[in-house]
Amino acid sequence: MSYRNYSAREGGRHHTDPTPSRFNSQSKYHQRGRGNNRPVPDRRPTAGDDLENITVSIGRNLTTDGVGTQRLARRGLIDSRPRRPIQINPRGMNDGGNNQVRWWRISIPQAGAIGKERVLSTLKANCPRQFQPYHYFIDSDTNTGVFFINSQQDADMLKRANRKIEIQNFGTLSIMVSQASCPAPSLDEDLQRHFRDYICNHRFNPQTFQLNLSNLADDEELSALGIYPQLNKQAFLRDIVVIINKDLPITRQLDLGSNNISNLYEFRKLNLIHLEQLSLASNQLKSFEELTHLKQLTHLNHLYLKDNPLISTNNRRNLSRDEFISTIQQKLPQLKRVDDIELPTKIGFGVDNEAIHLPPTVPHYVPQEMQAFLAKFIDEYYRLFDTRGRGELHACYHDTCMFSLCIAPTEGSIVPTKSYKYGALIYDSRNLKKIFDDNKRTTLLRHGKTDVLDFLRIKFPLTKHDGKSFHVDVFSTANNRAIFSVNGLYREIDQGVNGPVRSFQRTFTCSQTSSGVLIVSDHIMIINATDNQVMNMTRSTPPTNGAMPATTTTAPPQTIMESQTGPGVDVQAQMIQKFSQESGMNIEYSRLCLVENDWNYNKAAQKFQDCQKMNLIPPEAFRKS
Repeated sequence: MSYRNYSAREGGRHHTDPTPSRFNSQSKYHQRGRGNNRPVPDRRPTAGDDLENITVSIGRNLTTDGVGTQRLARRGLIDSRPRRPIQINPRGMNDGGNNQVRWWRISIPQAGAIGKERVLSTLKANCPRQFQPYHYFIDSDTNTGVFFINSQQDADMLKRANRKIEIQNFGTLSIMVSQASCPAPSLDEDLQRHFRDYICNHRFNPQTFQLNLSNLADDEELSALGIYPQLNKQAFLRDIVVIINKDLPITRQLDLGSNNISNLYEFRKLNLIHLEQLSLASNQLKSFEELTHLKQLTHLNHLYLKDNPLISTNNRRNLSRDEFISTIQQKLPQLKRVDDIELPTKIGFGVDNEAIHLPPTVPHYVPQEMQAFLAKFIDEYYRLFDTRGRGELHACYHDTCMFSLCIAPTEGSIVPTKSYKYGALIYDSRNLKKIFDDNKRTTLLRHGKTDVLDFLRIKFPLTKHDGKSFHVDVFSTANNRAIFSVNGLYREIDQGVNGPVRSFQRTFTCSQTSSGVLIVSDHIMIINATDNQVMNMTRSTPPTNGAMPATTTTAPPQTIMESQTGPGVDVQAQMIQKFSQESGMNIEYSRLCLVENDWNYNKAAQKFQDCQKMNLIPPEAFRKS
């Protein structure tokens, strides 16, 4: 028997025991020099000793505070001064995130083979003190039994019982003890069944359809079942949501207050179609974005959020009360009340409806009563616009009219597009995505008839529009005004028949005046035509002489003939017949060629030959019915 054991048995102290503060706690064994560095002699404790500072050496190496602390103390590597024991509240589970409860994980190999309940009952029968295991389960991969306890004394007791408890046919139990931050949040089938029964029988009121799950962590009955609620863990919340959806779908009021909930991600699967009131008060929600996980609760009208960080003064980021309400309504528009605040009625568009029935659409729309007017207006306007000088356009515009031009870029287009240059016209573009200076934007907006017509006559290129490409949309016809747009193609013919082809959208606002219908606003947006548009325009539009007036009308050729001055009808018919026989073109294209050349037969013939050499005459010009 060693001196140490004898001294400890008699109540004395050994020189390797931790030295309390009253016995010169400053001494260190690795210091040199002074003789008082030697340990103090052993003596019996007296009534004046602080009993809380006396460490009992019996079972010293079986504690769970650490391994080999005495050896380290002897070497001077740790401060061996005793500390006041931490006072553990065995039920202090709901501490708002400052959890002082300490946990230990108890692992018992081969518990699955022995039997889950047999192992636990054997432990309780052979331990000198009863203990409460939490979240007891069998690991399916290792067949190890695992449970958790929150008492250091129980942990020390089980550690000392390692390989000292024998089970028939299986030998002694191996009990491994280690510290853990908290129990595993998931529940096995047995615990899930007990948890479900407890919730349905003790927490749900079938008369009011109210489910009260508040402050679960402090529920003694759940603790007795070996369940430690952790609603700040996704796995535990997932089990709760499954139970509610399956067994309590008729719930109308749900209280989840005081459960340390920090996010609502698992609640996105909560399927309570009748839920009207939900309390999340006194939790740890910090972001309004968490509320989006409740949007499927369409009948939810009252939500409690008080005592959460997200609505605390320091976390609102200086949001006003109206901004606070607006933010919540954006996330949950079905709400009518938050805590004690009545929410105003939110007015919005029904974009969340499953089906929005729109009226049938057509590619282009012109009211029946506008068709005759627009056909005449567009035909006459573009006939005048395509003439050199455009002088006759003076009669089409109001004195206080406005005009703007926008050129849209084609860089990065996924559709093959011609890369024609715009020349000096680009400097008059009022593209608001390119022009940021307000003064320049104002300067580029043309005001008054004189300014508008000067721009169209001097700066805008001479054009030839393709009437067959026109599409018209009417936006409004109210208050004696018509707002409509014309979309189509035109070719710039200043430099000949092979000029650039542009696609355009032109929006007119016309007003009824004493002088007739006049244009009060004219906005044109142009962009280079695509390869297909250029090809279709070349096929459908006969070539024209850039020096001669051009027409855009889609009316029959005889209309064009009647709108031009020239020889008599009989002479015109003879010229058309002869031109058709000599050129091989049909009657319609022969007439059109003569009209565009002012019924000058030789000039029309020369123009035909030039166009034929450049392969500019469409194939349909030679088709005869």
